[in-house]
Amino acid sequence: MAQRVEVAPRIRTRTPDLASVVLTVPAHKDYVVIIRSAVAQLGACFGFTARDITDLRLAVNEACALLVAGAPERDKRAAGIIECRAHVRGDRLRVTVAAPVGGFDAPDPDGLGWNLMTALVDSLAWAQDGATARIALEKRRD
Repeated sequence: MAQRVEVAPRIRTRTPDLASVVLTVPAHKDYVVIIRSAVAQLGACFGFTARDITDLRLAVNEACALLVAGAPERDKRAAGIIECRAHVRGDRLRVTVAAPVGGFDAPDPDGLGWNLMTALVDSLAWAQDGATARIALEKRRD
């Protein structure tokens, strides 16, 4: 089971806050909590409010759930992966989750999950590049 965590330390630049985290975990619902927790912790470290952090946790959970649901059926020991990249710059936290998806189409923009994410974050985007789907979301600090 491949897992990877990378953390880039704060860099002293003109921008007061700058940090990145990359997580790679199996594309299984049991591992989504790791991604949610890492994003919440990153937000807390950079002064996001409890409400912002709760919104981020819910949005990241929903994004991961969409990707896990769209992951190709495989042997449990050979599950695909979800990669999460979280980046803080200034007053914005941008999270991109990516995973291989089988014959999965874009999420329904009128569906509950997409509407939930839209209400929780400031910007939301979906992209599919071949067999890999990406959901990018961004939250601004209050």
